Amino acid sequence: MDLKAVKEFLEQNKEEKEVKLYLEELTAVSADKVSGFLDTDEGKKVLQPRLDEHFTKSLNTWKTNNLQKHVDEKIKELYPEKNPLEIKVANLEKQLAMKEMRSFAVDKAHKEGLPLELVDIAIGEDQDKTNSNLELLKGIFAQHVEEKAQERLKAGGIDPKGSQEPPKTFTMEQLKNMSEEEYLKNQEAVDAYLTTQSN
Repeated sequence: MDLKAVKEFLEQNKEEKEVKLYLEELTAVSADKVSGFLDTDEGKKVLQPRLDEHFTKSLNTWKTNNLQKHVDEKIKELYPEKNPLEIKVANLEKQLAMKEMRSFAVDKAHKEGLPLELVDIAIGEDQDKTNSNLELLKGIFAQHVEEKAQERLKAGGIDPKGSQEPPKTFTMEQLKNMSEEEYLKNQEAVDAYLTTQSN
């Protein structure tokens, strides 16, 4: 009997009880058959999407149920909450440090002859920074004072860069008798004198 005859026989007798049982045995799924099929490339193509779907669903369920809890725990670990007493102590320590720094800055400014109104500008996070800021302020302040002093001296007829002699003063009679050479030699002093006389 060839295969074609067997197929025809089974097809013609498929309603008989014995043939039905035999066909069910042939098509029955066993663990060995399934495992063997799943190891093939075709079996992997069938199985992988189902595994991915199951994994994704499991991961999403885990995220929904557990992720926020783990995030909150990590945040607490990295940034522990301080109780109100610790916060108050930290604030008091900060205020004390600022008072000490201000006291240091006031003493230094007083010794350096700087205006005390500028002290708050110079206070830094530590003594080195405060000291550095005060030195910078001292330089700027000294330069400003020097510039203002020179402006006043020039306004009074004194050349701060010139000689240390007092400014020359003239009378009107001396000016009338002055030669052109003397005038050119003392031009600034003469002009300053004439300016004060015209006011």
